Amino acid sequence: MTKKEKEKILLPVLFILAAFLMVISLPREGQFKYQYQKGSPWMYENLDATFDFPILKTEEELRLEREQISRNFTPYFSLKPDIEAAQLRTFTIDAVQAGLSDALQGKMLTQYKTIYGRGVMDDVRYDALNPETGIAVIQGKMAEKKAATEVFSLSSAKDYFLNDMKIFTEQERKEMRSTGIDFSVFLVPNLIYDESTTIAVQASSLQDISLTKGIVHTGQRIVSKGEVITGTTEQILNSLRAEFNSKIGFSGNIFLLILGQSMIIILSLFILFILIQATRPRVLQNLPELVFILFLFVIVVAGSSFIYKLEPSALYLLPFPVIVLFMDSFFPTRFSLPLYILFLIPLAMITESYHLPLINIVAGSVAIYIFRIWGRGWQQFLSALMVFIAYLFIDLAIHLISEGTFERLTWGVFRNYGVASILMIASYPLVFLFEKIFGFVSVSRLRDLADTGNKALRELSEKAPGTMQHSLQVANLAETAARTIGADALLCRVGSLYHDIGKINNPQYFAENQTASFNPHSLLNPRESARIVIQHVEDGKNLAKKFGLPALVSDFIDTHHGKTRTESFYTAWCNEGGDPANTEDFTYEGQLPTTPEHVVVMLADAVEAACRSLKDYTPESISAMVNRMVRLRVSEDQLQNADITYRNLRRIQENLKVQIQEMYHSRITYPKRKRLK
Repeated sequence: MTKKEKEKILLPVLFILAAFLMVISLPREGQFKYQYQKGSPWMYENLDATFDFPILKTEEELRLEREQISRNFTPYFSLKPDIEAAQLRTFTIDAVQAGLSDALQGKMLTQYKTIYGRGVMDDVRYDALNPETGIAVIQGKMAEKKAATEVFSLSSAKDYFLNDMKIFTEQERKEMRSTGIDFSVFLVPNLIYDESTTIAVQASSLQDISLTKGIVHTGQRIVSKGEVITGTTEQILNSLRAEFNSKIGFSGNIFLLILGQSMIIILSLFILFILIQATRPRVLQNLPELVFILFLFVIVVAGSSFIYKLEPSALYLLPFPVIVLFMDSFFPTRFSLPLYILFLIPLAMITESYHLPLINIVAGSVAIYIFRIWGRGWQQFLSALMVFIAYLFIDLAIHLISEGTFERLTWGVFRNYGVASILMIASYPLVFLFEKIFGFVSVSRLRDLADTGNKALRELSEKAPGTMQHSLQVANLAETAARTIGADALLCRVGSLYHDIGKINNPQYFAENQTASFNPHSLLNPRESARIVIQHVEDGKNLAKKFGLPALVSDFIDTHHGKTRTESFYTAWCNEGGDPANTEDFTYEGQLPTTPEHVVVMLADAVEAACRSLKDYTPESISAMVNRMVRLRVSEDQLQNADITYRNLRRIQENLKVQIQEMYHSRITYPKRKRLK
């Protein structure tokens, strides 16, 4: 069985194991002990609320709300640009055949585009619109709400086109009439009713209906002994029963309870899978990364369930934000933060409240960004302070929303959130343990590697100072370019600093370390020169092992040249009568780039080296040079394995042009001081 086949088997096994561990950890205790009936007296002692709970709406109240939403719902329509394009293309063909002038065609195209831009709807559908609700127009991935008067029916579009003929000159109108074409036929509906989206959003709106209509506070009298139970009292008791069963225990079919909990966990894991597949699919092929993510998910759910069974209020002492800091140390924020939010969703099921997940979503969101600013040494306490303030702010906001008063605020929340904030920074060093166990490279490790005072870079600076300067330039270029496409800028910087470390062994054979007086390649034939230059990649990999560089960084050594040729030596070889078919001796034996970061460093390295050969640094010459280097890498199929889009490649290309121009900007000539006579 191959490694890939084993991974395919392990993938579902890991998800199933995670689901099993989370489901068995969830709480399932307690039973509501009161029996009652509307119109009958309360047979027990006075009943006061021992905790806050919401009053649930009746089925009739919910039905009326659903009907109101259905009546006032905004339908969704998709704006189809392909319909417009097809009609305008047909118009252009007919107009050319009819001999319309280019100027008139341009005017008419503008008129058509104006109408299609607003949107054209079928007459029957337009007449059925509710003027008060309007419509929602979907363009791409966005939906914009518009009044019915902002779009055209097919009839009104044709009327608008014919009645707006005054924009054309008399000569142009005459020219149009002479063709005998009814130009209104090129107007067809491009606003198409999107039934699936309308139904989905309407269903979502119906699901968002609040099931509650009030709240019973702790200590509030619910019913007195002997009091006849009215419809209102019955509804409050029903709400208490529902809250008790969900928050303290369960009195129904335990199998169905477990089934429901399992469905929530399975759904959460399914969303996790979709999220990984959509934003970082390579995690599914990287077993340590997947195990780490599932491990954190299980820890959040199982750990919270265990603490909840012991003491529910103790959940507020747990440092949930450290989970997102753990993930952000190894993954991009755009991946870590959604995962963290997903991890907190089951907390709502455990506590039957949105309060705990919401405050920790806010605190975690603050932590992930603040820790970038204050994440070292004593500054971590400033991060803890900011997270503490975030806790208090959102807790106060929720309290004011639910209570409408500053009363019943306790000092206990200060204690709980203070402890959670301190525990966050106290537990953060576990990231280094995870780094060791799972073989990851944390942000902290990358920052240490980026320090030019470390042993490897210090040796590079001493033995190959020109290469060190080149690496610094490449690092600056790559870091900035990486940010423009959302790649890992710090990783690009570190990879750039070490990509040419193999030149330590033979620094004098590389142009940036040579003096003008002597070039050792003059004593060698082109093939020998190429061999020495190509060897710096293999030397770099050996030195990476010597200095203990992680594979994530040493990969840049192996990919920054890919499988390109040493063109200057190959050309010299051919000019001296060598066999042109012998390209192997002049080709690097590295690996092709696979990640956006690899591509950024490869292009930054090529551009930085090439710009040194420019005779003048005008915007035109720099632009041409960058275009040529990028085009060369693409034409040589060096980027065929890279996970990068053409759009991002263009962004890198344009960013490198700007940076090179800024690096080699022209300088003013300072005037000389005149001598006094």
